[in-house]
Amino acid sequence: MTLKPELIQRGARFVAVGGTVMVFFLAMNWLLARWMSETAAFLLAYPPAVGLHFVLNKFWTFGCARTDAAKQITEYLMVVGITFVIQYGVFYVIFSWWNWSHLVAAGVANLMQMAVGFSLMQAHVFAVKAGKQ
Repeated sequence: MTLKPELIQRGARFVAVGGTVMVFFLAMNWLLARWMSETAAFLLAYPPAVGLHFVLNKFWTFGCARTDAAKQITEYLMVVGITFVIQYGVFYVIFSWWNWSHLVAAGVANLMQMAVGFSLMQAHVFAVKAGKQ
């Protein structure tokens, strides 16, 4: 199996977006955890990170110009739901069972959901649909 240069570039942009959003997410976690529990900070940092993630991926990673915005946002939110369950599960296990730092747990959890997220976004959310662009 050979990887097409376009797929490699898209994957690299996705990783860059993921890294940027991860830094933003961790910074929000750190900031919020100064005033609330680590779990509350994790949960409250998630929505703004998701918004940043959608915008950067739609326009930069995938260069998606689809006009079916309602469907695309619905698909994206379904992917976010799936990957949130994965991410929170990993965070919970690492933080609660293994007693690692909440920031390390959040970072590892973020990396895990990135792999699943790319596959689903590539195939569904930001894919060019027949007759749509």
